[in-house]
Amino acid sequence: GCRIGDRPIDFHLDALRKFGATVEKLPSGIRLSTPNGRLHGANIHLPYPSVGATEQVLLTAVRAEGTTELRNAAIEPEIMDLIALLQKMGAIISYEPNRVILIEGVEKLRGYDHRSIFDRNEAASWAAAALATDGEIFVEGARQPEMLTFLNVIRRMGGDFDVREDGILFRRDGDMRAVTVETDVHPGFMTDWQQPLIVALTQAHGESIVHETVYENRFGFTSALNQM
Repeated sequence: GCRIGDRPIDFHLDALRKFGATVEKLPSGIRLSTPNGRLHGANIHLPYPSVGATEQVLLTAVRAEGTTELRNAAIEPEIMDLIALLQKMGAIISYEPNRVILIEGVEKLRGYDHRSIFDRNEAASWAAAALATDGEIFVEGARQPEMLTFLNVIRRMGGDFDVREDGILFRRDGDMRAVTVETDVHPGFMTDWQQPLIVALTQAHGESIVHETVYENRFGFTSALNQM
């Protein structure tokens, strides 16, 4: 993958152990097994609301025996979409305030029809391209609720948008202004949004500040921008 910093899988492995899985680290890789034939529900508290680890727990818990309580879960729109998909398949999942998700294990899952939500990173990239070039781009399928934080930022920096039934139209609204942004977990400003945003901010008047809090090496692309 891209060199944005460490992306360890310890959250995933620790969660699987709590479900009753055996995790063996071998010279050739990692071996996972279920000694008792079926995993059991667990109480899990993630040290960080990781999207990938939350998905791991959801996918494991739906077929585990008993109830699983996941605390400090990620609540990104993609997580809610996965919960909706699993519910269609026969899962029993509910979520409570303060990032708590409850999963009741079921005996079987079934097929489903489901349309995934739009790609928020792609929508942000097209929006940034419109701002950077003083152009106008319509992103079909983009939705306002999932882009709320991003839309607030581009409005502060002089961007404009028109929310329609079938997508969002992005454009400038006069001169671009400098802003200060800090990345965070949802509902904060997503770490995946900061790179396209910085490209657009190269065309803003004044000095912008972008503080990355998720990956320690996610500004590597700026050396290429400086060369440009």
